[in-house]
Amino acid sequence: MLRRSFLIGGAILIIAIGIAIGLTLNQNHTFHGVIYENPKQAPELSLISFENQPFDLADQKGKIVLLFFGYTSCPDVCPSTLSDMKRVLSSLEDDSEFVQVLFVTVDPERDTIDKLRSYLVLFDPTFIGLTGSLEDLVKVWGDFGVIREIDTSNQSAAGYLVNHTSRIYLIDQASRLLITYGFGTFPEDIAKDVAYLLNN
Repeated sequence: MLRRSFLIGGAILIIAIGIAIGLTLNQNHTFHGVIYENPKQAPELSLISFENQPFDLADQKGKIVLLFFGYTSCPDVCPSTLSDMKRVLSSLEDDSEFVQVLFVTVDPERDTIDKLRSYLVLFDPTFIGLTGSLEDLVKVWGDFGVIREIDTSNQSAAGYLVNHTSRIYLIDQASRLLITYGFGTFPEDIAKDVAYLLNN
């Protein structure tokens, strides 16, 4: 069941990524994710927050954004990743106020605004859940290279599954798409990268 949720999460995502794990942007710190070669501005992301308000990624400039695509009925990868993000923020202590975790649904048919809100508050009240029209979401998924596929072959009590890319995207304070992390990256390692970026 676990492998369903992260589908081809590693392979397809490496489209514009040219530097493998462990390389550095600077001699003083070795990053723990996969670094984008020649980082550029993150794609536009204009959706609706779980407060039923318009949300624009550009408004987060000045913060580090940790972006994840998932769904509230996910049996494994999504709750595990969100728990890891909570640990990242806890590790950063006071610096966590300069970090925003975003959760974009890949299951808008079931992930209502109320459901997103009640789900994410279980992990951290500062996490922001995002949804929108299918057309808007398809564009965002495509812009970030996210694969999303409805799977009705083995339905559970929660209904169908959604196979999806399971990477975390780090967007820096200048709104550049800088690093992605594969599922299972240690939260402590992500926190070290974030702390370095916040302090340099």
